[in-house]
Order: sequence, then C-alpha cells, then structure tokens
Amino acid sequence: MGGALSAPTMIAMLEGCKSNTATEAANSFALSTDYKGLVAEIAEIIIPKTTTPGAKEAGVGPFVEMMLKDCYKPSQQEHFVKGLDALEEESKKANGGKKFLESTSAQQTALLKKFEMMSNEEAKKIETAKKVLDAETGLAKENKGKVETPPTPFFKLMKELTLLGYFTSEIGCKQALAYVEVPGKYEGCVKMTPGQKAWAL
Repeated sequence: MGGALSAPTMIAMLEGCKSNTATEAANSFALSTDYKGLVAEIAEIIIPKTTTPGAKEAGVGPFVEMMLKDCYKPSQQEHFVKGLDALEEESKKANGGKKFLESTSAQQTALLKKFEMMSNEEAKKIETAKKVLDAETGLAKENKGKVETPPTPFFKLMKELTLLGYFTSEIGCKQALAYVEVPGKYEGCVKMTPGQKAWAL
C-alpha cells in the first residue's frame, strides 16, 4: 500500500494531525451532492464490485471527501474540485452533452483513462520542475531552493485516496485481502501460493 501513495498524500495525512486552529480554513470544505455521487462512482470504477465488494460498499466516496477536508490545504481542495469540473466538461464534449454519470460505462472508462494519462503527464512535469541541471556535469539534480509544491494532479490523487480508503476499510481488509485478526509470531518470509490474496496490514 505504501508504495502506491505519493509523497504529497503521505505529507497531507501527517499534516492532518495538526490542531483544529491550523486546519480551520480547510474545515469549511464540502463537496456538492452531485460531486459526492460523482466521486463515489469514480471510486467504484477504479475498484469495482467483483467476487469482493467494490469501493461504494466500502464507503470510499465519503472517505475521499473526509480526507480532502481534514488533511489537505485549500489549494489542493480547489484543484480537486476543478478536476471534477473538467471531467464533467470533457464528458459533455465527448458524449453529446451527457454528464459523466449519464454516460455509458464504456464512455466513463474511456474518460477516466484519458484523465489518468493527463495526470501522469502533469506529475512528470512537476518532477522535472523540482530538478535543475548541474552546471559542471550537465546532470539533473534536486533543486535545493525553495520551490512551491504544486497540487497533486486530480486523477492521481483520486486514485491514491480510493486505494487508501478501500484497503484500510473493514471490507477491504477482511474481504479483499487476507486478514489475520490476532497476528501470531513474526514471519519475515511467508510462501505465497498462486492467486493468494495479499495480507492486510
């Protein structure tokens, strides 16, 4: 799970532990009713119901909103809502005026794949901006100067929070993963059989 989360998401989770006064401005954040449904549907497309429950049953939609409200700065919250706006606009353009939730399953998946590609490109640009060329060697190195970190791309954040919400939920831990209620002794190397579920943390 840790490998699936970006540094900004990990930082946001840690910053979410600040006092109430430090997060007072962010606490006014709330998604509209339409966008709550949209976020829940996107999460369900990312982790659909199969032989195990999907993201909706695990309550990932409300989890995403709670994380945005409690752990992220207003700039990231605004960026996320702009991403939802852009998704709705793109859906109307591509699907004859239909909103995302009115589109077919195939159209929704195609749109999200497009937004994932856009998010990946945006993330690469952010990483490139963090590096500078060394005058002597010509190699890229970390920029030690003060650089304002731009918001995490919309779909990247949506996907990360979906994974985090699902695999830390009771449903995700007990039904999608192999779960041991009371772990026994530490075993550093455990043999896995083909098709076996990963262990819940």
